[in-house]
Amino acid sequence: MKNQLENSLKLLKFITDSQLTLTQVNGQRKLGPPPGWNGPPPDLKCEIFVGSIPRNYYEPDLVLIFGAIGQIYELRLMMDFSGLNRGYCFIMYTTEEEAARAVKELDQYEIYPGKRIGVVASTNNCRLYINQLPQYIDSESIVKRQSC
Repeated sequence: MKNQLENSLKLLKFITDSQLTLTQVNGQRKLGPPPGWNGPPPDLKCEIFVGSIPRNYYEPDLVLIFGAIGQIYELRLMMDFSGLNRGYCFIMYTTEEEAARAVKELDQYEIYPGKRIGVVASTNNCRLYINQLPQYIDSESIVKRQSC
């Protein structure tokens, strides 16, 4: 309980000092976009996936590490119901070059002695799974284009 309170106070101070927006939606906390951002969000190629994050690391710790690479547009930290992070996040940089540099320089980064994080380019994992269909139905039968 004491650690959670300390982490919450640290996060509140970070948000106040940085003037970033923090929202929590559907099991994730979103930090960003940067103050004064104008225009559309960056392309999906600007996003990276970060795994094996220690469960006691939160946005201030992650921004300290990943902000050294370039400007972060948005950080989405996955959270569980108890308020702990789930060990992974998505970070969107403002440019593709910054995202590529983060993958190159921070993959297998030793976040503390004996603990390395994994950093890869994010991929769109939007997939539809349909169970219990007869075996004779193939994907072409399911996905048909109809002309109007």
